Amino acid sequence: MTSSTAVEAPQQPLETWRPRIREWCLLWGVPGLEGRLTLRVSTRMYRSLGRCAPSKLEVRVAEFVVDGPTELLEEVLCHEAAHAAAFELYGPRVRPHGKEWRELMERAGFPARLHIPLPDSMAKRAGRRSGAVWVHRCRECGATRMARRPVRQWHCSACHRAGLSGKIEIRRMEIG
Repeated sequence: MTSSTAVEAPQQPLETWRPRIREWCLLWGVPGLEGRLTLRVSTRMYRSLGRCAPSKLEVRVAEFVVDGPTELLEEVLCHEAAHAAAFELYGPRVRPHGKEWRELMERAGFPARLHIPLPDSMAKRAGRRSGAVWVHRCRECGATRMARRPVRQWHCSACHRAGLSGKIEIRRMEIG
């Protein structure tokens, strides 16, 4: 008897996008790339809309994006496919959001942006899974720093340089 954890949602919704991805690939001069790309829906992505592993020819899209507006899914797929195309065209040293990638996005008719704004109705769903952040506060000067997890090795550099302890107290803060 084996135990498994659900990591991915059904992949069918993305398969219907292959013809559109094919159009972009032809436009970019990488015919056939759409057939070599593995398209996956991820139930584990909460903060990112999509990810591309160009060397593996794999594109992952967050499940909440697939369930959202069609225009958002189209832009996310183009964004991620452009990463794979840039890798194919320019090799492994191409910068992920460099000028080559930006040119591909613009050629496909999308703005070359790193962060795609979400509709208000989706923003909460795409937020942090726990609905909390960790506030790290210097005991000496009160400077604060926030993170998604507690980071116990942090200290206040300014206080430490001044000869003080620079010790940080950590507390959880609920958001949203």
